[in-house]
Amino acid sequence: MPDRELREPRVNKGFFSYPSFAPKDFRRYLFSAFTGNLVLPIFSLYVPLLALRLGASVFEIGLVGGASNAVYSFMPFVMGHFTDRRGSGRFFIISSFVLLTAVSILYILIANPVYLIVARIFEGVGWAMLWPAIDAAISKDLSASDAKKVFSVFNITWSGAAALGPLVGSALIFFTSIEDAFFATMLILLLSAAVNIRPLLVSGRRALQEDNIPSGDRNQEEIIGAQNLDRDEDKPKIGSVFYMASLSLAAVTSGVLFTFFAPYAKSIGLSILAVGVITFIFGLGRFIAYVATVNESVRHLLLRGDKRARNMVLAVSLTAISSLILIIRDPSGIAYLVAYGIAGAGMSVVFGIAQAGMIAEASRGKFGRNAGLYESSIGIGACLGPIVGGSISGNSIAIPFIVPFLGFVVYLASLPIIARKKR
Repeated sequence: MPDRELREPRVNKGFFSYPSFAPKDFRRYLFSAFTGNLVLPIFSLYVPLLALRLGASVFEIGLVGGASNAVYSFMPFVMGHFTDRRGSGRFFIISSFVLLTAVSILYILIANPVYLIVARIFEGVGWAMLWPAIDAAISKDLSASDAKKVFSVFNITWSGAAALGPLVGSALIFFTSIEDAFFATMLILLLSAAVNIRPLLVSGRRALQEDNIPSGDRNQEEIIGAQNLDRDEDKPKIGSVFYMASLSLAAVTSGVLFTFFAPYAKSIGLSILAVGVITFIFGLGRFIAYVATVNESVRHLLLRGDKRARNMVLAVSLTAISSLILIIRDPSGIAYLVAYGIAGAGMSVVFGIAQAGMIAEASRGKFGRNAGLYESSIGIGACLGPIVGGSISGNSIAIPFIVPFLGFVVYLASLPIIARKKR
């Protein structure tokens, strides 16, 4: 297999190099994922900080952190069903960027933390339209093994952007203001919408018709290739509930870390630039782990059928337990660098394994559905973490960081049951 990877034809288009069998619009998907994940951590980190500045309580900060993901816990599944229909993916991607641009404007104008909760609900709808559409579009015309290779390139792109997001946001806030940070996200999202609208303006109806060509009109070679796709290659008999539970717990950790850390850091005297650097380490750990999966041997080690469940449980363990380090009061921030690095690397393994099992190996016609389940599982965890953390916090901004560990205890107790549930 490594020899095949060395000989694999690749497409070089400016900044990007990717396998030649990647989807036709792969560069646009990469650009959309990059800009979306550049903006996402800025929203996740600094909207709760804006809520604190507007006078929100710890419980209200938790609601602000969880509101977006409350919608994201079920909307991706709904959207995923529609993205299996030809031609709908482009519509959802464009609509998501238009909606998220409007949300950025709201974050500039809102002066009441309650209204922030409402705005975050609309933000959740925007992300719910975007990610399942991209996930499904990437994998639907590829074999399982090819989809995993293409997802490796895709994961490097978005995780690199997600690592940069906190640094960009903290620098903008430090040198200008929090409103200017959201003005920057508005421009980025507007550019993303324009990039995705452009093919429609250039080619008119032909761009839409390409997505709606009946299978009988397609090139015969393409039809034969689609009929021979092996979606069950090296597929272990792991229940989808196991993937979903693991994703949710990992997302509980990220939801808590990103919702409460900026207010917590402010309470112990860390600067906004320190917040950006520490959360950058989360993204850096995740990015490095995704870079490693481009290697065929590493990818096989993580995804091989007889070791996949074990790898998932170990990664979930590291991710959830790392949040306990945040309880340590460390004005130097060194302990937090370690915690965020561990959490980022562990989360990349969890997401990568679940992505392979739920999307890359999905049966034909279920790419959108499974992508929706994948993203909804993340939304459930990212919603529950901040809301539960805010509910049990009392007056302590540090208490929410024990929530991922509590979730891990429940996860371990439930593991014998969820591991037995097949697809």
